[in-house]
Amino acid sequence: MKNKIYIIPGFGESCREARYKALAKILQVKGYNVLPVSPDWYKPFSKAVFQPSKNAILIGFSFGAVIAYLVAKKYKCQKIILASLSPIHTFSYASLVKDYAEHMEQNQSQKNAKDIKKIKINLKKLETPFVTLAGKREKMNADILVPRTGHYMTKTYIASISKLL
Repeated sequence: MKNKIYIIPGFGESCREARYKALAKILQVKGYNVLPVSPDWYKPFSKAVFQPSKNAILIGFSFGAVIAYLVAKKYKCQKIILASLSPIHTFSYASLVKDYAEHMEQNQSQKNAKDIKKIKINLKKLETPFVTLAGKREKMNADILVPRTGHYMTKTYIASISKLL
């Protein structure tokens, strides 16, 4: 069995969704031990950091990529794949509170927004090897632009991630 791979989905999502199950199945066929991570999206991101097993590979999508970054910043990993890494530095506190308030109580949305605004992503200082992907329609900078795709884990996106492993 190859290394363990942790899959961390986007905000409000879980690994029980078909697209993440499809990714997990492809990676399992390749011989990886896949561990789905379904964060408690009601808690601040700083509380979602977990200790992965030795030589783990992390795959995070959107806000899940932010969590993958935070994990790799704290713990040694073999590699991380940052898929459509949310550009959290561009979000205003007010817009974060508003977005979160659609999913939780106002005071919790404020707490989570404050937590996100404290996160500073600096890939140049990350010691873990990484690769970034983004859907071509997202108009984001990334190492790999996934064709015919926006900010969504499509079959094309899954195939692009699979080719990296």
